[in-house]
Amino acid sequence: MWQTTPALTLNQWLAQLADEAQLSGLANLPQVLDPFAERLLWEQVISAAMSAGDSPLFDIQGMAASAVEAHALMRQWDLKLPSSEASDETRLFLSWQSEFLRRCQAGQWIDLLGQQSAVIELIHYGQLRISGQILFAGFDRDTPLETRLKTALQQRGVEIGDLPTGHNAVTEDLQVLAYPDLQAECQAVAEWAGAQLAAEPTLTLGIVVPDLAGARDQLAFALENRLHPALIRPADAEAARCFNLSLGRPLAEQTIAQTALDLLSLASGGKLEQGRIAALLNTPCWSAAMTEADGRARLDAAMRRDLPYFTRIPALLRLGARLAEQGSDFCPQTLAHLAALQSAAEATGSRRRSAAEWATHFREWLKLAGWPGERVLSSHEFQARRAFLETLDSLAALDGVLGPVSSQEAWRRLSQLCRQRVFQPETKGKPAIQVLGTLESAGLSFDALWVMGVSDEVWPPAPRPNPLLPAELLRREQVAKSSAEVELDFARRVQQRLLRAAPKITFSYAQADGARLLRPSPLLAGMKIGIAELHPPSALAWKMASTATPLEAIADAVAPAVAEGEKVSGGTWLLRAQAICPAWGYFQFRLGAEAMEAAIEGLDPRARGTLVHGALESFWRMAVDSQTLHAYSESVLQEAIAEAVAQAITDFEQQRHLTLPVRFRQLEAGRLERLLATWLTLEKQRPEPFEVVACEQEAVVEIEKIRVRMFVDRIDLLDDGRRVIIDYKTGATIDTKNWASERITEPQLPIYASIAASEPVAAVVFAKVLADKPAFSGIAEQGDLLPGVRALGDPKEKRFDPERFPDWPAVIEHWHVRLHAVAREVREGVAGVMVADENALAYCPVLPLLRLAERERLLAQQENQP
Repeated sequence: MWQTTPALTLNQWLAQLADEAQLSGLANLPQVLDPFAERLLWEQVISAAMSAGDSPLFDIQGMAASAVEAHALMRQWDLKLPSSEASDETRLFLSWQSEFLRRCQAGQWIDLLGQQSAVIELIHYGQLRISGQILFAGFDRDTPLETRLKTALQQRGVEIGDLPTGHNAVTEDLQVLAYPDLQAECQAVAEWAGAQLAAEPTLTLGIVVPDLAGARDQLAFALENRLHPALIRPADAEAARCFNLSLGRPLAEQTIAQTALDLLSLASGGKLEQGRIAALLNTPCWSAAMTEADGRARLDAAMRRDLPYFTRIPALLRLGARLAEQGSDFCPQTLAHLAALQSAAEATGSRRRSAAEWATHFREWLKLAGWPGERVLSSHEFQARRAFLETLDSLAALDGVLGPVSSQEAWRRLSQLCRQRVFQPETKGKPAIQVLGTLESAGLSFDALWVMGVSDEVWPPAPRPNPLLPAELLRREQVAKSSAEVELDFARRVQQRLLRAAPKITFSYAQADGARLLRPSPLLAGMKIGIAELHPPSALAWKMASTATPLEAIADAVAPAVAEGEKVSGGTWLLRAQAICPAWGYFQFRLGAEAMEAAIEGLDPRARGTLVHGALESFWRMAVDSQTLHAYSESVLQEAIAEAVAQAITDFEQQRHLTLPVRFRQLEAGRLERLLATWLTLEKQRPEPFEVVACEQEAVVEIEKIRVRMFVDRIDLLDDGRRVIIDYKTGATIDTKNWASERITEPQLPIYASIAASEPVAAVVFAKVLADKPAFSGIAEQGDLLPGVRALGDPKEKRFDPERFPDWPAVIEHWHVRLHAVAREVREGVAGVMVADENALAYCPVLPLLRLAERERLLAQQENQP
């Protein structure tokens, strides 16, 4: 039996030799720092070098990453920094490097390249057992460190060489194609791969992408859509594919790891955005996710409604307890796990501990939270869980560098480790298609190869010299990424390798990225570029959409009529939605469809409007009438406003079961006080005396057997016994033109004036309570009732046509008739998608159900029919 030849990366092989030297006693090498520990040590060095006031102003992590790279370049390229070329940045780096090396010596550590240099010295002096033949693959250009290694091996008599590929000659079967954009290019690559495998299933295909990170998602989607359309179901997410992408994703993006990090963040006293908590409640990777899925979704909806944007575990537990008291015990096991997690975190305390201690506590906390859930893990999830636990072990290994830290700091470092670690599930079988970056393709050969995305922006790569080392020195030594010339030379070497990787090769590029035009890479010069012919995609979805079988059309504009005794909720909002679009009224108020609330940080416009309503209600319950308002001195008025605002905020907090932060409450109170003072200045300008006889007046009426419950913000009584109906608005856009139309889309005031009111009404108005342009907007029976409100029949009044509305009773009758007509539609089940102005749907919570795009398509088809 032949023994398989070992294939290792250079780092793996040198690390293996270092372990052998350590175990055999040939050398006493210091403990090697892994990349994360090395960067962490650089962060500490840089932070210590700065004054306390400067640290927050700088990107310490970014500077540490540059320092790690600069240190590695000096080792790899044997760079010597003459003082004459040292800039301020370089001198600063050299001081950091000196302290870094001092700390490494004190801690008996060594960086990875330092260890490799030591191993090469051991090889040079013949102190390690080396194979007689070593082949190198993928070394497009050797660094001085790699050259020293090869020299040392040759001096030991080792036969070294380059791994031969299956194709030694540059291919002559070559084409270059241009596509309109990346999507078209990805689609073409997928079609090519499908056609190749359909013709010869045993082929090995390569797809090389210089910017694989940028094209990964679109290319993966195109390949999936073309090659595996039947695996679209979630249950087939881990089924074997005929293609493999070499680029994985950060471990932190895996659901099972992200769940663990979010649970630990909550346990560490951190607060999470509602969006992340919502994702946590809906993930299957902890507690009773399957048996309590519906309950957790309802808890999510309640959280969005009742809790602030940033939320902690105690707030969730209180919400769950309150819902349980109300008879809605949504997810007891989930809440029990959260309570156990919170108790364990509190018992652990907040004192600083070693990273190893925190790693142990984190494991215990996750177990108490029921992580990774009650169901059997899939293969990918099992691998991700194992990778996360290994990352926890890596956190524990940071003890020497990190020292005692808080739980929040330990969690932050664990999160960094998870973001840094790339997770790639094990590939099943041997996929026929390999999707690779330019470096990963080294040493591989294929039956056919497609190199895509070869535009001048990415090929050759743009130079990126290290900012901490002298640019002139880097260019002189031809260090990687130091100049355009170096990168051009690198790209040429890689391209020559690719041209030998397959007998049939295609290069392609996109001609545009959005509005930005792209050009072909200069390395394609001399090759004939063809404009690719675009073919219709052959994916399953496109085939289904283009089928010749006509689709069956079903008329769904009429829903079941309201049955006798059926209760229809919504009140004036139902009639408003029905008037704007009957389908909206049907979906939301008869079927009960509603959009999930989206929490925002602070108060949303609706909450701020509620506060304004509450403050004005409190004020007028004290002031009562215009006479009292005019009698207030400036100081007394300010005191009354402040008292009304304070009461409104208190009532708001009680209703929402929350406590606003002190500073936020002060700012909001100041805003409300200024707003009320501005508004009351306008109220003082009203020419007619008035008495506020109702605030938040409830009224219940029946229109076409539809029970309508409504609340009128305010009703004023004039001296002649007539009423003025007022509705507060805090938005700048208010439409009153619809009051004269066939479909009244702002029905609340017309309903009260024409149906609910038992006393004569003199005016119906919106009160635009705005800081910049406060105003009344509406219609009055006569002039001089309210500032800016025109009377019916006024020459400047353009909304109500005098021929249709000769007097006030005509307006009232119009409202009565049209409101009954809309209510009759509700009763009869009229539910079509009929919209006069789509702008009126801006705040429609069931907008996706209306399928406006489909409606427009059907209307266009009807217009085109003979």
